Amino acid sequence: MSDEERKPSSMVIKYLLIAIAFLATMVCSAVVSIFVYKTIMEKKSETSVDQEIIAKESVTFEEFTIYPLKEKGMIKFKINAEVNDIKAKEYLDKKKPAIRDIITRHVMLFPIEEIKKTYQSEELHKSIRKELNLIIGDNIKVESSFLGGQVKKKFLVVKVNVYDFSAITME
Repeated sequence: MSDEERKPSSMVIKYLLIAIAFLATMVCSAVVSIFVYKTIMEKKSETSVDQEIIAKESVTFEEFTIYPLKEKGMIKFKINAEVNDIKAKEYLDKKKPAIRDIITRHVMLFPIEEIKKTYQSEELHKSIRKELNLIIGDNIKVESSFLGGQVKKKFLVVKVNVYDFSAITME
């Protein structure tokens, strides 16, 4: 075989290598673009979560009647929790028995006078909101597209209202 016969095949190989390198570059740039897009969308969603904490729905619990462990008495109150999404409302509705148990166990540990003070300073409200947000946690899932086009949403209890509160010491 002469050099002239080998030239066309070596030229074809060179063009094939150039084409493969070009395709590999295109695939790498597409992967990097998707990664950058997802990163930007996640950061955008994190900032939008903080701005979008508006109460849209509310969950009302039946009256709590709690007998403290440290003294004879009775504490009664009702709770209304304002949440930022219908999915959070549905989740809390499903978990009402567990929520009642957690709140009852939490409140029954304190003396009546201390519960009155925490109610007046709204620390009771904040404490219940914190407990409800711990229950929600990351348990509510939202489907997202491949490219992260859907904004991640944080489900929260925005505000807790404690009403019809009464705490009585029995002797």
